Amino acid sequence: MISAEKHFRQTPAKSRAVLPIPKSSKGHFVGELVFNRGGQRQRLGFGSLVEHDAALCLIYQPNFLDIEEQLAALPFVLPNGDASRHFFDYRVTNTSLRRTCISVKRECEAKTYEYRAMIAKVKKAAIGNICDDVKTITERNIHPITLHNAKLFHAARDPQPSIDEVVFRELQNISSPVQISEFLERSGIGGDGFRSVARAIRFSYIHQLEKERITGRAFIFNRAAD
Repeated sequence: MISAEKHFRQTPAKSRAVLPIPKSSKGHFVGELVFNRGGQRQRLGFGSLVEHDAALCLIYQPNFLDIEEQLAALPFVLPNGDASRHFFDYRVTNTSLRRTCISVKRECEAKTYEYRAMIAKVKKAAIGNICDDVKTITERNIHPITLHNAKLFHAARDPQPSIDEVVFRELQNISSPVQISEFLERSGIGGDGFRSVARAIRFSYIHQLEKERITGRAFIFNRAAD
């Protein structure tokens, strides 16, 4: 846990978006976030709140390796036979090097016949060419618990070696499920150790008893003690 993400370059690498993302947009949530990609901080642009939330959930899934945004245009043929182009919002690579292209859409658009017919043609053009799979993410696909925990993991993404070392040592002494707040109080670490516990959960050094929001009330346990 302590050495999982360290020695970062201080200046984040530039966004890899091929299709430019506006710096600002009236009525739209646009911007950049910075995530840790190996030993490199990486900028990632987003063009909507759903894109932002989807990116966080993708970045903090267990098998994540990398995410690129706003890929180059993909030529494809529309259902009516006309030539067209599609711009994927993201391409996610997991630790087995499987690449998935992601289109982020509003649910009301994604469920239409027109979109489903179009994305089927896009999928045919994309798989085996620029990715191994194609998925659509809408606001309905983003689970509130997953998003809450992804936001916490993002806030706690940078290690704190001096605190992490103490927390990790104490976590190994857990013999039965315990609330995070009780663990921190009982071990004398206090609230400063909360983000360290979050990192321990993220990297599977400790586990949640239930799939729930990671707060002080959540229970954790040590599988090694079973």
